[in-house]
Amino acid sequence: MRRLVQPGAEGEDKSSQLVLGMVWEPVSFNPLRGIDSGSYCASSLVYEGLVKFDENLDLVGGLAESFSVSQDGLTYRFRLRPNLRYSDGEKIEAADIKSSLLLGASSNSPFRSDYKDMKEVVIEDERNLVVVLERPCQPLLSRMAELRILPTHILQSADHGNKRLGRSPICTGAYQLKRWKAGQELVFERNPYYWGRPAETASIIWRVIPDKMALSAALARGEVDLAPVDGRLWQNFLSKSKEHLAMAEFNGGRTVYLGFNLQKAPWNNLKVRQAFASAINRGAMVDAFYSGHAVVPNTDVPLTSWAFEPNLPRADFAPEKVPALLQEAGFKKEGKAWLKDGKVLALRILTIKDFEEMAQAVADYLRRVDIPAEVEVMEYSTLRRAFMQKGLFDVILWSRSFGPDPECSMVWSSGGALNFCRLQDARVDGWLREARLAPNRQARKAIYRKFQEYLATELPWLFLAQPRQIMAYREGMVGIQKGRQKDAGLPWDNIAANAAFWKHR
Repeated sequence: MRRLVQPGAEGEDKSSQLVLGMVWEPVSFNPLRGIDSGSYCASSLVYEGLVKFDENLDLVGGLAESFSVSQDGLTYRFRLRPNLRYSDGEKIEAADIKSSLLLGASSNSPFRSDYKDMKEVVIEDERNLVVVLERPCQPLLSRMAELRILPTHILQSADHGNKRLGRSPICTGAYQLKRWKAGQELVFERNPYYWGRPAETASIIWRVIPDKMALSAALARGEVDLAPVDGRLWQNFLSKSKEHLAMAEFNGGRTVYLGFNLQKAPWNNLKVRQAFASAINRGAMVDAFYSGHAVVPNTDVPLTSWAFEPNLPRADFAPEKVPALLQEAGFKKEGKAWLKDGKVLALRILTIKDFEEMAQAVADYLRRVDIPAEVEVMEYSTLRRAFMQKGLFDVILWSRSFGPDPECSMVWSSGGALNFCRLQDARVDGWLREARLAPNRQARKAIYRKFQEYLATELPWLFLAQPRQIMAYREGMVGIQKGRQKDAGLPWDNIAANAAFWKHR
């Protein structure tokens, strides 16, 4: 039987707080469901893994005070910190670590590919456990930073804790969730049982302001202390009119893309995808929507990644090439329409509010080459679950974040849980499998070069932009940017990665 203990007097200044403005609201704190950007960001405030990334993106101890990997890459040893407790005071046990790992590897988990190489988890004693693999897996340790540790009795319930955890997380991180008023705000307070140094600020109020311009106006009025903003709003509004604001900029790890449904014609035809790439001026879109605070990518591997390959084929803006490409794809021009087998080449672009303007710009470029296109804006969860997961779309305008490790089976392998474009290619599956098994970074980089060449030429997505992250904040705040983060970026583009260090000077 676990015994609840009460926190001692901390003597903390409970008056200190920060207001974080966000266009997103989390969907859920359940790690099996909260995989959207808002949920990931919010969850990083309240959860901590066995290991974590420091300010230089090096892996250091989290709930584990030490860890080691055997020379053959098959045995991972973790020694837990003493007296670990959840935010409710219950003890964090080695059995909870094991249950969390097994759930992550189960068929219920969207992250199962991260843990598929595990053979067994052995508890040696209350502070030591061993993870044994069937085969080496280079990215496994980095994935341990994202593992949400939760009580065994919760994870082994019929719904794996979905009802319990969705809005009431049992926390292991620097903060705990105290209140959630849907559509308005979430209030996070210091976790009194956190093993490490207490967060610099006693509470963070996550204020939900879904409109980007309204969020910027709240920053300008001083109603919000800090918020992520796009380059255009910083450049054209906040930087010019408000002297009390400062800005930190990070190289970004998120790619905004036009994704084709590769199971449907004509999107499964490379010549059609090349025609789209030629029709759309991505450089102009980067300038228009990000005021230059973004790059035009060749793949979804960002320049922050050690696997990034700069010398790749590039799909440049060349609308004059579109007619020939469509003709090679079997289309004929009749009046102002492109037809094949009696069907007009036309499409509907599905997206969310964040990308509506970009989607309209893409549609406009396509109309200029006589490809009718319309835009439909949907709520995030509806689009993802009802359309993308079921393959009920022609083209989507979406984004995906990239982690510190380039492993991407979940997105690009034939059976990947987030392979929404339905790419099925044995070469890709082979490269991703080889990269997991490769003995060192140099060997993995050579494999990922082949994969990036494939993405740049086959264009399963048209890679539109990789925005830099801009955090606007009240002048005088500290802890916004640390170490090598300006160049290396933040893990998974998570703007709350440094939240425990934020404070007013």
